[in-house]
Amino acid sequence: MTINVKAYANADDVLIAWQPDTWPNDWVGFQLERRNNITQQTTVLSNRIPPKPGEKPVADAGISSTQSPFRRCIWTDHSVVDTDNVSYRVTAMKNGANETFAPDPASVSAWTAPVVASGDAGGGLSAYFNRGTLMSQIVSRFVHGDTSDNALRNFVKGLSDPANQARRYLSGDALHEILAFLHDADLRGSQVHAAIYEMNDEELVGALKPFGSRGNVLLGNGSATKPNIAGELSSAGLTVKHRDLSNAGRSSPSVHNKFVVESDAHGNAIRVLTGSTNWTTTGLCTQLNNVLIIENAAIAKRFLDQWGKLVAAGNAMPPALKASNSIPTSDSDISVYFAASNGEAEFTPVLDLIKNAKDGALFLMFMPGQSPLLSALLDRAQQNDVYVRGVVSTMMASKNGNIVSVGGQVVKSGAPAQSFHDDVQLPHNVNATNEPSWADVEFSVSQIRNAGMIAIVHSKTIVIDPFSDNCAVITGSHNFSVAASEKNDENLVIIRGNKKLAQAYALHINGVYDHYSWRGYLGSGGNADQIYSLDGWKPGGGKEQELDFWMEEPVPPRPTRAGSGGSASGGTAQPANTAGGAAKKVVKKAPKKAAKKVAAAKRTAKASVKKSAKKSVKKSAKKSAKKAKAKKPARAKARKTKKAKAKKAKAKK
Repeated sequence: MTINVKAYANADDVLIAWQPDTWPNDWVGFQLERRNNITQQTTVLSNRIPPKPGEKPVADAGISSTQSPFRRCIWTDHSVVDTDNVSYRVTAMKNGANETFAPDPASVSAWTAPVVASGDAGGGLSAYFNRGTLMSQIVSRFVHGDTSDNALRNFVKGLSDPANQARRYLSGDALHEILAFLHDADLRGSQVHAAIYEMNDEELVGALKPFGSRGNVLLGNGSATKPNIAGELSSAGLTVKHRDLSNAGRSSPSVHNKFVVESDAHGNAIRVLTGSTNWTTTGLCTQLNNVLIIENAAIAKRFLDQWGKLVAAGNAMPPALKASNSIPTSDSDISVYFAASNGEAEFTPVLDLIKNAKDGALFLMFMPGQSPLLSALLDRAQQNDVYVRGVVSTMMASKNGNIVSVGGQVVKSGAPAQSFHDDVQLPHNVNATNEPSWADVEFSVSQIRNAGMIAIVHSKTIVIDPFSDNCAVITGSHNFSVAASEKNDENLVIIRGNKKLAQAYALHINGVYDHYSWRGYLGSGGNADQIYSLDGWKPGGGKEQELDFWMEEPVPPRPTRAGSGGSASGGTAQPANTAGGAAKKVVKKAPKKAAKKVAAAKRTAKASVKKSAKKSVKKSAKKSAKKAKAKKPARAKARKTKKAKAKKAKAKK
């Protein structure tokens, strides 16, 4: 027997996938080992799930997979650090004596090819991410289990302190790389030109001050910018410009870029930092974001030229600027568009990439509204002819700007979108009824909001065919929405053919999807103890599409239908590597006779997602409150109706 193993890395994590060629009946899980290829030291990776159902949470360090085997075939190693050169191997485990586990010597896999945890993807490109999902278990550890409103408010207050441990963890590589970018540019005596939607983080402000007259900042109309920021930068000698497309002090239409261009002493553009990260404490710590650095003179020059055009335009969006924005600049398989554009010019190449995806499409979106890009991705998900995974995050504010709800959807190929409503805010608490015995303490939705923690998926990223030579990554500040294309200042970068970059983003997206899909599964009544079964990973068990994708095998479609328990997949879900993590749900095959009903259900789900996205922007705080009161009985009725339909379908089958 052989267990084939693959490993993929970005700057923060390594994803390991394995696939046995045979499945002996006495296998109950897997041990996973990591080898440091520099020191040759071998470590057995730890599981955060106890060995048996019903047991209490394990220690923060987890429990060895020798003692509590992994009951899955995909795992993400979060314990690697930047520049680690590592390999992995897998050993199947059997039940041993006295309720222990024993390795199957015949199953030991070969070590994977070495992978290096690094943001450097080659070709002058590098990508970095923060940890802004704000997993409640992680926060609970930082507050030592005290999840009172007061403790959580103090936690949020502390995130602005550069020495704060939670800040360093949550901001991750994103903050480190922004600071490093600025520090290195300053050491070289370079100039910087920054276009920033909103800014209030004092550490980032402080990193700009050493540039003095070599620093140039265009501040947008984001409402989070502190009144003193412009004065602080001007006093340090920087040139500060302002742009407000609303012409009324509002944050929309948005001057929404988040880029910095480094130029040499002669004004020649060298490189640019872009992505989704707002220069605020929340952008760093309580929003999920990415940072992309492009060391390409032609692309950097285009960003530098854009900075000048925006300053020259004042608070207007003249036709000449929109015409210029609509024409891409391309070099070395990198293309950049700007918005606002004419005729949604920046969407055309992305729609083409989505349409022609051969293996998979993964994505993260924030407030896309009635986006043609989201619509195209939902089409591919419902066609179920490629592997699709995504998370769409939405947010609604009252007239005075207070956030009244945060929601979204998880999307997977072959299954209706699983909607997260106002009472299950992202990240939402899992109530006592559905909470696994081994889960760490949770905090409630009202506590999240009261403490000022609004966790959103703020990354704007699409990845196409990450294992193919024709792969593509689409990212930048752009929300992928029609409104952003028509009205906002935005940038959208398309990078083709860089597999390492595509896999880095795919790994990141997979982790976010896992996190939210698992919590959605539990929140809708899913049975957490099903993680103790390997059945879903065996042939015919429903996980083939996911496993084939990460093993770089052909991904056949998996016909599915909505199932019981509120799971979007109609099957079970399994958590990722922490109790607050998540995993993709099992897909069940639908009978051929039900094909028409499945297609109808898919069309309904797609329409529901679009309708939900549109409504989330228009609802008032008053309507949201009324809806919250009425949801419980409505949901109970919906669950009864759903169960009745499922029972009827089963009888027909």
